[in-house]
Amino acid sequence: MVKYMLIVILADDNGEGGTFALYSLICRFAGMRPANNGIPDASDVTLSHYSRHSGDKNSKSLSRRISFKLKQYLASRAGAQASLLCLVLLMTSMVLGDGVLTPAQSVLGAIYGLQVKTSVSQGAIVGISCAIVVGLFMVQRFGTGRVGVVFAPIILIYFLCNVIIAVTNITRYKPSVFKALSPHYGYYYFRNNHHLGWVQCSGLFLAITGTEAAYADLGHFSRPAIRISFLGLCYPVLILTYLGQTAWLTAFPDQVGSTFYASIPYGDGFYWFVFVFATAAACVASQAMISAAFSIIKQSISLGCFPQLTVQHVSNKVLGSVYIPEVNYIMMVLTVVVIAIFKTTVQLGNAYGVAVSSMMFGTTVLMYMVMLMIWETNFFLATAFLLGFGFIDMVFTTANLNKVPHGGWFALAIAGTVFGLSYLWWWGTNTKHRGIVATQVKMQDLLKTDHIYSSKQDDAVSPDDDDAAEPLTGPSASSGPPAVEDHDGVSSPLVVDNGAATAAKGPAPAAAADSPAPVEQLLLASTGQPLLRIPAVGLMFADTLYGAPTLLPELVNRWGAVHKILIILTIRQVAVSTVTESERLLFRKLHYPGIYRCVARYGYGDRVRMDTKFVIKLLDKVIEVDPSAAPIVEQANTVNTSYIVSFIKLFAKSPGTGMGGAARRFFLEYVYANMGRFARKSWEDWSIPHGSLFEIGVALDV
Repeated sequence: MVKYMLIVILADDNGEGGTFALYSLICRFAGMRPANNGIPDASDVTLSHYSRHSGDKNSKSLSRRISFKLKQYLASRAGAQASLLCLVLLMTSMVLGDGVLTPAQSVLGAIYGLQVKTSVSQGAIVGISCAIVVGLFMVQRFGTGRVGVVFAPIILIYFLCNVIIAVTNITRYKPSVFKALSPHYGYYYFRNNHHLGWVQCSGLFLAITGTEAAYADLGHFSRPAIRISFLGLCYPVLILTYLGQTAWLTAFPDQVGSTFYASIPYGDGFYWFVFVFATAAACVASQAMISAAFSIIKQSISLGCFPQLTVQHVSNKVLGSVYIPEVNYIMMVLTVVVIAIFKTTVQLGNAYGVAVSSMMFGTTVLMYMVMLMIWETNFFLATAFLLGFGFIDMVFTTANLNKVPHGGWFALAIAGTVFGLSYLWWWGTNTKHRGIVATQVKMQDLLKTDHIYSSKQDDAVSPDDDDAAEPLTGPSASSGPPAVEDHDGVSSPLVVDNGAATAAKGPAPAAAADSPAPVEQLLLASTGQPLLRIPAVGLMFADTLYGAPTLLPELVNRWGAVHKILIILTIRQVAVSTVTESERLLFRKLHYPGIYRCVARYGYGDRVRMDTKFVIKLLDKVIEVDPSAAPIVEQANTVNTSYIVSFIKLFAKSPGTGMGGAARRFFLEYVYANMGRFARKSWEDWSIPHGSLFEIGVALDV
């Protein structure tokens, strides 16, 4: 409670919580891109949600010097960035591992109440639990919005029942049980029990889980709402419930296996009332874990650390409310298998806790980095946090390791599988990106133009458009106006005023009274052959911010044609939870007629949409940076827009000798390739009209 509700919850990323929020926060303040993709572009750090402090290496403050050194170390060491990413992926995989056990444990524990009052068999308990779990997963596609309105009343009534039961049992059996709140009894417990006390911590762990989920819920609720509900309602009710059960057990110690249901007073009527709401509350608790799994996978996909799956947004009000069918049905099958294998809550309890306790320790490590790098907390206070809570986390983690032979292996197996898939996908995707960069063709080696401004200018070779440092125009939260290059190669600031863009230097050469209107023709650089211009808009997706996209050489060399309006579009994930619409696009005109480069920036919580509204925004940007293109834009309307994407198949170069090269070939050409074959294409969730999509395969040796 102290760790998560008072400290960790303060480390939000623009209102978002959870492991990926911490990771994004660290990446942003360390000056690196998420998923180990290098340093961020200068344009990204001016986003309104991109708050960061660079630190001061000359500061006399120890905290600021440590903050600067740590940021510098992370930003400059690829190994440190990869290790941080692996820690984050492992933590999220652990959550998913125990996430399969949570619905099983909750529902099976609630349905067990039937066996206390009736003679129903254990097989029937298992069957009813499986049926409820299947029903719970089957309604996920409708979203939580339609049923969420009943969640709060269910939990409130359930809590009220717990308070009534607890007060009754405390009054009847042991009013002095409140003395158990004193911490010194915990000291006596471990002093007297030694090794046994440490082992029994694995059983106590079930009583403290849940606070980590409250931190992850920051994306759906505000920090004050979570704190008030947890500290003002949930925590006091839970403490009172445990004290009531303790008082009841002092009178009936032999009923420890069915404490909750056996301790319900006031006859059968109240018993079945509690049973109904306990079952409903178990479904609510399971729903929270299922929704968290969807959010984790969605964020992992956004960062390029998981194969693309079908992500359906089931709420127009809550951006983070998503449904992933593949994850839903896999979790449903695994949860049913868990219930069928373990059958009782006692055995399920033996399987639960290993992964969550490990994740809690990982959160402590990440929070230590946040304290030093971002908050610039006193070094000794931050270290005390790490040692204090790290020790507690490790006590529970090591105690839970005793559960591995008794069922804990199941959660670890799921976590290991998810981590392996995530890491392989990230590695394969980065290998592909490096291969694209290594084989990329420069624009001036592919295209050239003939500029006719005077009798002395003809068939000129276009300036270099491959400079990665050349800025793109777009809104900036803190920087001055961006610079653009005119035809003389001289940079001048771009002034954007109500959608009109003009260079502060003066009018373009074409506007001069004594100069003829420029005539530009696009030529193939290798042969000088003019290219046919298709009277339409083309959106060509690229993986890099400079050079020719992978498909452009294929387009011009084989077809000898290019769209009159060709926008080279790069989708870029930035280290923030969301990017405002006004700051999403960066745009510039290249030195080739009708060709533009655009970067669309998205946070890990944003939804990518490439529908007609998005195309209209792009065309508005075209007119903004190139007013002379307005007539062409009017002719090439959005109906004629072509979306050109590439499907890249990787082939490993000759492996040489040794197992390393052969293993690399196996993972690239078989494992990663098959993952890509079964994965959903990212653009399939971008609302692209199917009739306008052109997908072209490309072979790439890496």
